[in-house]
Amino acid sequence: MNVLFVAAECTPFVKIGGLADVVGSLPQALKKLRRCEVRVILPNYRSIPKKFRKRMETVATFAIDGGVKREVYVGLKTLRLKAVRYYFIDNEFLFGRERVYDYGDEAERFAFFQIAALAAIAHIDFVPDVIHVHDWHAAMIPLLLKTAYASVYPAVRTILTIHNLAYQGIFPLPDHSLFDLPFDNRFEFEGYLNFLKCGIVTADYVTTVSKTYAKEIMTDFYGYGMQRLLAWRQTTVKGIMNGIAFKDFDPRTDKALPRVYGEDDFTPGKAACKIDLFDRLAVDYPIDAPLVGIVSRLVAQKGFDLVERVLEEMLDTDDFRLVVLGDGEMKYTEYFRRVAAARPDRVKIVIGYDDALARRIYAASDVFLMPSKFEPCGLGQLIAMRYGTLPLVRETGGLADSVQPYNEFEGTGTGFSFTHYNAHDMMHVLRYAFAVYRNQRGAWDNMVRRAMLSDFSWEASAKEYKRLYTNVMKDKGVK
Repeated sequence: MNVLFVAAECTPFVKIGGLADVVGSLPQALKKLRRCEVRVILPNYRSIPKKFRKRMETVATFAIDGGVKREVYVGLKTLRLKAVRYYFIDNEFLFGRERVYDYGDEAERFAFFQIAALAAIAHIDFVPDVIHVHDWHAAMIPLLLKTAYASVYPAVRTILTIHNLAYQGIFPLPDHSLFDLPFDNRFEFEGYLNFLKCGIVTADYVTTVSKTYAKEIMTDFYGYGMQRLLAWRQTTVKGIMNGIAFKDFDPRTDKALPRVYGEDDFTPGKAACKIDLFDRLAVDYPIDAPLVGIVSRLVAQKGFDLVERVLEEMLDTDDFRLVVLGDGEMKYTEYFRRVAAARPDRVKIVIGYDDALARRIYAASDVFLMPSKFEPCGLGQLIAMRYGTLPLVRETGGLADSVQPYNEFEGTGTGFSFTHYNAHDMMHVLRYAFAVYRNQRGAWDNMVRRAMLSDFSWEASAKEYKRLYTNVMKDKGVK
């Protein structure tokens, strides 16, 4: 089968969030399966590293209808990386900018991208059986295939993956004219053009990035207005857990670490990583105190209201250290800066993102704190377990699916969790984790070993997606 991924982000070319990790890793995993040819198409942003831009070859140049009776230039470039061929939609005016997002013409940029992506198929030696679109940036493609391209690609099926329902691509309703289609009720939601809503009602299947999130988004709390539409589509909504690239995140071979280690020698390995991290951060912290790590976007979704509510209380009463790496909303960056300035003996904050430092934090920490308000899948907890750091999470979305809470009576678990979005619930579980760390080291070490042996590679997820592609090709889908 031929599968074409269409997305706004893809590692290693451009990454803003977890969407890029999925689009970068899943096609590579699918290519390892028999009879599955996968290609990826994304915008040719200026921010794509020069080492990749130099390797790109021009496939074609052509024009598409840009709405309002005007034609718009499209350049189609390509390169092959590992087993997968990637295509890049080139337009300097729309994508040759310093940032990837947050301009005033997002509707025009991604309407153009989707129309150009479909038009590009005629210029490549690849006719997809399934077009797998990701998030709102590509969610209008299922409708385009059922309207403007219905006679061109009548047999092509579509799958929409929702990585985060909170982002829907909402624009003024007149912007539907960018697609040069007669007005259709599927464009509209609550008086606005809604790209994601259009994909939800027209894609043949809708997937989310964890099983629990697939159920949560049909409720009022998590649905962001889409809950009734998703409940209507529930027989064709499926949750498939994300994975991580095990070869890229491997403490046995990671060159960012001062000492590599595996599940059989993690105690000295993690101790060496902790000492090295403290040296790099220029802090004098004891290595025997539990180290809590946070690597995250510092935004409300990630549960930092809970941290803000109890952290200073815990710093006064509990013996632990905290290292934070991330950036985001000023409310949280300023909060962590203030706490770190007041308690440099306990807290270190690094604003920004540094992959090598992130890996060192994953390896050095004892507990990885991820108390998200909602979390479609989450990758931080998967990486943490891979490096032998026990996640402490709220039971939501992919966090609930991936972290098995510690049960001291049965000797099971790969981390710690709490249910309600409540700061003191989080605090009590964090204190419980510290007690286990100090007083039940045998149980702790067994839990670390189980976490490191957990299989969250892309292989299992790729097999599920391939089965879904096979099924959707057999189905007639939604008309």
